[in-house]
Amino acid sequence: MIVDLIQGSKEWLEYRRTKFNASETPDIMGVGFNKSYQLAKIKKGDITVYQNEAMRQGQAYEPMIRDKINEIFNLNLKPMVMLSDDDDRFSASLDGVDGDTFCEIKFSKSELEYLEKHKKPSDKYYYQIQHQFYVSNLKRCIYAVGYIDDNFELSISHIEVSRDDKTIDKIKKAWDKFEKDYLNADNYGWESLCDELLKLNDEKKLLDEKIEKLKKEAIKKADGKEFSAFGVTIYKTTRKTADYKSFLADENLEIPEKYYKSSESWGVRVAN
Repeated sequence: MIVDLIQGSKEWLEYRRTKFNASETPDIMGVGFNKSYQLAKIKKGDITVYQNEAMRQGQAYEPMIRDKINEIFNLNLKPMVMLSDDDDRFSASLDGVDGDTFCEIKFSKSELEYLEKHKKPSDKYYYQIQHQFYVSNLKRCIYAVGYIDDNFELSISHIEVSRDDKTIDKIKKAWDKFEKDYLNADNYGWESLCDELLKLNDEKKLLDEKIEKLKKEAIKKADGKEFSAFGVTIYKTTRKTADYKSFLADENLEIPEKYYKSSESWGVRVAN
């Protein structure tokens, strides 16, 4: 179903917050610019939509790329917003539609190189295109990627992408899970706690990596000698451990039940 909205308008932005959009599908599939919890905050208006420089340039160059595709394929592709007839939670803002054909346009040097090398979209944009197939029920997709080459000219590469119903099923299930895990009202009170935990975990991961790198540099600098100064000590340790599991197996022994102890604890797993 066609939705009478102009892409980029205030009404369009508000409409998108209430729908499962094709450009957001890479996020819930784990390959997008945002993590799922960040997308949930966007949906609730707590943070703004991620936009990098390539996206901003893409908005400027998109009409030029579309005109080139129209010329190559003798089409009259025009932007269109569509809503799924099967499930009105799913929406797609298509870069161009003409008859049973739609196009998806990107402006990215890395994606252009990927397309020319692999002859297919990267996973991020493949998921987006399959979402668009589901929403539009159109038959044909032209995927076009452009970028400014070394001669300051617009270089374009394009392929046709087919509908993939298995991937579409995965996308639908992923959106159902996202709705249940992140948009459910019962989970709303967890957002600030989980958000802070995720941010601190990311910071800790970066610090841990930096600390380990510096420790390796210190050990290398010590050159096999113990060192203690400036609050840092470099020392050598020798450990002797027993392989109890192998010993019991070799001796054909089993630990009696009375020596086993059970305990219960809770843990927290933070997404990478």
